[in-house]
Amino acid sequence: MKAFVYTEKGKIEKREIADAAFEPQSEEDRRSALLEPLYVSPCSSDVHTVFAGDGPRRQDLVLGHEGLARVLRVGAEVKDFAAGDIVAVAAVMPEPGDISGHKGVPFSGTKLGRNINGMWAERFVVPEADSNLAHIPEGVTYEAALMAVDMMATGYTAVEEAGICDDQNVVVIGSGAVGLMAASGAAGRLQGTGRVIVIGSDKDPVHIELAREMGTDIYISYRDGRILFGEDRCDIDKYSERDPRANSTQSPAVEAVFKCTGGKGADRVLICGGGQEALMQASDMAVYGSGIIVNVAYFEGSGTIGLPIFSLGKGMSGKTFKFELSRGGRGWIEKMLETAKETGSIQGKLITDRMKGFDAIPEALELMRRRPAGTVKIMVKI
Repeated sequence: MKAFVYTEKGKIEKREIADAAFEPQSEEDRRSALLEPLYVSPCSSDVHTVFAGDGPRRQDLVLGHEGLARVLRVGAEVKDFAAGDIVAVAAVMPEPGDISGHKGVPFSGTKLGRNINGMWAERFVVPEADSNLAHIPEGVTYEAALMAVDMMATGYTAVEEAGICDDQNVVVIGSGAVGLMAASGAAGRLQGTGRVIVIGSDKDPVHIELAREMGTDIYISYRDGRILFGEDRCDIDKYSERDPRANSTQSPAVEAVFKCTGGKGADRVLICGGGQEALMQASDMAVYGSGIIVNVAYFEGSGTIGLPIFSLGKGMSGKTFKFELSRGGRGWIEKMLETAKETGSIQGKLITDRMKGFDAIPEALELMRRRPAGTVKIMVKI
């Protein structure tokens, strides 16, 4: 069968490889399913794997973990899916009884395209099909379903882990697809005076407008701290100068958060992009005593990350840090799909570029790597 495989850093190739092995009666495949991809979306994780990863990569690994597929065959013990079903495939597949996706080691739940061959092939196998596939509800578009399996699943993981509710100030760092989904999830949890503040790019009107549509109240430029919309929701008139050490990176965006919240800071900070410096900025802006910071962003490399001593209260700040992999598995993806149904499939608006054909995958990956203005996510119809 044909597949796109990782061959060396910065390169994938279309190759003829052995067909996906699948024996419905075998011990290994009794609970698995054989599928063919219908719609896929290259992920920033695929970009990291191909172009930036510093870890070992299995030669000829088939990539791709974000997609919808048609079931071709199921194992003898699969109960809830049958040949012909069109399904959403969980991007993260935790081991049974372990929602973290780690099982005591890093990334045990990121199977497709990492631990086993992914979906950039004519056929692929999903283990534990009843636990990792989800039926797409009537009324949910394929675009929204495609975004539910990873982007929405990751953004809503940050929301869930942060315990967002009521009248909190919630800051989302990053205006990419995951950040936009986090903003959407946070907006659905807030009441009263609660506000969603997104820190993102000021150069891409598409991202800015999507942030508004996803429920963002205030949008701040990460570059210079300008408020691009939502100034009427700010408490700038209540702000007084803070100790300069409170903004360890001297970030204008952090200063803008202080001003917009009347000097209070953020009750919750969701890091969905922005690089390692975002962790220091999140520490600076989080409220003492009760602030919670959740990171779902990928930090490249294997070195160390610094934290600001002052905003950590010399080690006694009362701030909570969580570093999370997206939740996954059937139950979580079904919850995302039901939310997409309730919100009119607005998640599908993240798809800004569409391509057709199996051979378009490398072009889509390259577009995801470059991500020019106006591009958020790409949908490839196989």
